[in-house]
Amino acid sequence: MKIILATIALHFFIFSTNSCLSWAAGAADQPVLDTDGDKVLANVQYYILSAIRGAGGGGLDLGSPEDKLCPKFVVQDPFENGTPVLFHPVNTSDPVVHEFTDVNIEFAPGLDAYCRSSTVWKLDDYDSSSGKWWITTDGDKGNPGPQTLTNWFKIRKSGGFGYTLGFCPTVCESCVTLCNYINKFPDGKNTRLALNKKPEGSPWVFVKASEKHSK
Repeated sequence: MKIILATIALHFFIFSTNSCLSWAAGAADQPVLDTDGDKVLANVQYYILSAIRGAGGGGLDLGSPEDKLCPKFVVQDPFENGTPVLFHPVNTSDPVVHEFTDVNIEFAPGLDAYCRSSTVWKLDDYDSSSGKWWITTDGDKGNPGPQTLTNWFKIRKSGGFGYTLGFCPTVCESCVTLCNYINKFPDGKNTRLALNKKPEGSPWVFVKASEKHSK
């Protein structure tokens, strides 16, 4: 048990130090923009699509592991737009989603009918078999603080085109937490989202769900 805990602690340290500074500070006043150049707004449905065309394309969706159906996790569908999401910024008085600020991400309509669980994204517990912190669902919306720490994510411009997603919550100043980019990784039949050890993340764009979009 001591060896397992030490291994998890080491992985925690690696993930926490690689890109903490790049996510902890930035141009928080800059609005996130969709593919039309409009500000991304809270409670408006958007597709999160890969900024990479062709073989690396596709949108984010709900997926299930091969050994169980619930809870669902976040996958990339290589052939479709996926399922629209809703953004819920920590500052509920501001309808605009800003870079480097905490936000809940929720697949619409907000409840998985089969699992009877929420579709709010959250960071799952460390998976020692894969060495990953996977992004799953069944998180809590709102109520920023230590009890909801794993449910908050951030967005920032990528080095090229589009935006990257990250996990580095600041809703609890006294909490010690992971801090890094989110990338996509193969996992059996799925391509899933998880924290990335490298200081880079998969690039994405945000498309209004009311608009038709073709890969």
